[in-house]
Amino acid sequence: MSDEKSRRSFLSAGTLAGASALMASGKASAAPVKPGKGGIRVGVMGVGRFSFMSYSWADIIGATVPKPAKSRNPNFGTPFLNMEITHVWDRDPKAAREFAERMGAKVVSRYDGMVGQVDALIQAGFYEVPWQHKLARPYLEAGIPTYLSRPFAYSLRDIDEVLDCAAKHNTPLIATDMGEHFYEIAPLKERMHKVGRINCVHGTVWAKDFPAHFHMQFASLCLLGYDVEQVSLLTDDVMKSTYLQETYIFKGWEGQPAFPCVIHGTPGRDFYSIEVMGADETLSTVRMFTPDWREELLFNQSNQIIAMQRTFLGDQYQSLDVIRKKTEIFLAGFYSHQERGGAPVKVGTVPVDWKAPPAEARWIDDAML
Repeated sequence: MSDEKSRRSFLSAGTLAGASALMASGKASAAPVKPGKGGIRVGVMGVGRFSFMSYSWADIIGATVPKPAKSRNPNFGTPFLNMEITHVWDRDPKAAREFAERMGAKVVSRYDGMVGQVDALIQAGFYEVPWQHKLARPYLEAGIPTYLSRPFAYSLRDIDEVLDCAAKHNTPLIATDMGEHFYEIAPLKERMHKVGRINCVHGTVWAKDFPAHFHMQFASLCLLGYDVEQVSLLTDDVMKSTYLQETYIFKGWEGQPAFPCVIHGTPGRDFYSIEVMGADETLSTVRMFTPDWREELLFNQSNQIIAMQRTFLGDQYQSLDVIRKKTEIFLAGFYSHQERGGAPVKVGTVPVDWKAPPAEARWIDDAML
């Protein structure tokens, strides 16, 4: 199979009915989930170290589940959505048990042990991402709506495998980050016409490691579009950087020449900032941490979880094309650092079988998959 065919195989005409709508419009035509009395039954994978579920998402989904006495963060405290975490799997049985006990959920011994038991799947781990194309496959094949943890995949071959499977089985798939759902992004987009010709865009994000830059990467793409021509990444260490600069060169459009978007990693209390510098006006927005955890959940986390629930009910958040483009741009940055010493890489030229090095190379035992 050629690289081009592999990269675009999920667009082939051989997929089942409804796949074209899933890819082009982002709407799935599969039968919508009908929540039971307890809501949408959600299975969760990845609740151990560096899991987004264990310290934030569960506080929204399980909004009234009592927290441990020593917990420094209260949960949301009132019913918020129509989801219930009912099943859990983690590579570490102890982590799975501790989380399940807190949520009143059932632990399964195998990663595919929740198939037939849940209405939706949330991949919540970060270190699991290089393996999640395999972890998600049984659920996608069963038509179970699935959330992919970010940054989605560490190779184009892996993301294509996921997208092929979702298209073939007409399974709703969501791959997004809270940066795309920040309250400040939509008002900023509405004001973009005021800047005139864009000269450049500058963003900052608090994360020290490049993969966790997805907060700003995907927020920038949500704001500016996905027509990125080149990506470069300058850093001393992708996981523990003392400096980090990622540069996108957007192709531009009629009346708008190509322009750069530069994202700097700036560890500190600033969550992110965006400044759009144009010929007519400069627009900017800054998001700060708040000391109140419930406010943090409401303003930084809940919109993404709401988008998850909508997808679980059959209303896909983004098309498969967009999911692939976001992954492709992320991997172009990684390839720039890893293979080109920070030199610009044209989007679309990263070899389909090239794999970015995982943060934890032995996190998942391949023998269990």
